[in-house]
Amino acid sequence: MLFYIRYRDKEYRVRVESKNQQLMVTYGDEPEEAVDLSFYGNDCTFVSSESIFSANVVGNKTDYVVSRPQGNLSFSVESEYRRIVGLLRGTELEQENIVYAKMPGKIVKVIKKVGESVEKGETVMVMEAMKMENELRASMSGTVLSIMVAEGQAVETGAILMEIKPQEMA
Repeated sequence: MLFYIRYRDKEYRVRVESKNQQLMVTYGDEPEEAVDLSFYGNDCTFVSSESIFSANVVGNKTDYVVSRPQGNLSFSVESEYRRIVGLLRGTELEQENIVYAKMPGKIVKVIKKVGESVEKGETVMVMEAMKMENELRASMSGTVLSIMVAEGQAVETGAILMEIKPQEMA
């Protein structure tokens, strides 16, 4: 998978793949390198042929802080997938109340209706893609605000399928 890492207003491309049970990393246009990466809670150890790096990593989906003796590093990470879908939709993906198509396909079943409540992780639709049925789940608890598709409808990657009104916090 390709990631874009932004550090101090500069962007770096990093490709991470698993080959023969070995983690391979490519930085920009550099040659591919085998690495060992392990996480224990927030503690991370990264071992490559040239260095060993240990740090405490905290963050959310895109923004991270690496605490290390030499000083903290703050950076953001965006996957190629999130970037492509964001470009296709013309919006940021931080709108977690939106259920969208992660690939082209056909809507097989709309499970929830407008006004119904949903729980985080609950299946709200079924989509057929590449001859497989995929359950699309709510990424937050709330109420279905709108449904933009109908059963049998073909959709493209990034299409907005459903909007969920976030549940009010007590």
